[in-house]
Amino acid sequence: MPRPESKDPRRARNLDRDERVYERRRRTAARRRAQQERAAFDPAPPDDDDWVSPDADSDAIHRVAPPSPLGAALDGYVASRGWTERLRAGRVFRHWEDIVGRELATRCEPVRIAGGTLMVRAENQAWATQLRYLTPALVDNAAQVLGAGTVRTIRVVVGPLQGSEEPA
Repeated sequence: MPRPESKDPRRARNLDRDERVYERRRRTAARRRAQQERAAFDPAPPDDDDWVSPDADSDAIHRVAPPSPLGAALDGYVASRGWTERLRAGRVFRHWEDIVGRELATRCEPVRIAGGTLMVRAENQAWATQLRYLTPALVDNAAQVLGAGTVRTIRVVVGPLQGSEEPA
């Protein structure tokens, strides 16, 4: 930046002195940055467990903590929101055939699960009766597939199936 010219000698001396002060401050700041970079530099090569990240303001690199696995981060987020039981219970829809078997899966469907009670819709009264007889075995199967305590009771209702294809 060009220095403004002044005809007053005192003003010219003050401008020169200001430039020297600011130049000294710039050199001091540059020395401090160089010392910080030297202190942060680690000459050992990074291990497989070490992660490094470039510094945006300089040519230095810094060791950083390795990233946490995505599943662990999601588990923590789900737990903090209180969704753990709901998500575990929601797996009943995906694993329905594993819980009741192929034949029953075509004749009934899960409706909802709340508070450990699974509501199941059967296509007619005969299949509803069959489900009521199989309730203890279905609760055990659900505990094996979904985890203990997810399904504690089963309630059976009769109605047209909504989420599955018509039986052949």
